[in-house]
Amino acid sequence: MHDVSADLDKNRIYITVGKLENEAEMRTIVKKVKSECVKLKKDFTCLTDLRNYEYQDEIFEKYIKEAQEALLEAGMSKVVRVHRQVGVLGHLQFETVSLDLGYRAKNVTSIEEAEKILDGEKE
Repeated sequence: MHDVSADLDKNRIYITVGKLENEAEMRTIVKKVKSECVKLKKDFTCLTDLRNYEYQDEIFEKYIKEAQEALLEAGMSKVVRVHRQVGVLGHLQFETVSLDLGYRAKNVTSIEEAEKILDGEKE
């Protein structure tokens, strides 16, 4: 299950990545990220929901990198990732790739906490 959408009022992209069946599904997510992020203004924020994402084979990291590069090139200024409180640490796969690209995301365990951070409220 996945979903990618741009909120023009908040100038934010929402990316949900759940359990993936195959590479084709990941390619679809990358295409959606690319098409949605260009709808936003420079310095947009990103909320990535990885609560149902499970660590994938390393082949998927090239798609993660492609999506993250597109976000950076489109002007993303801040990202918060929502991950499970316990269990598989799939968000670490996203973190590793983003560190290679030179940025770090804040990791939290609830959508509400992520929204507060991205909205500029006290953490």
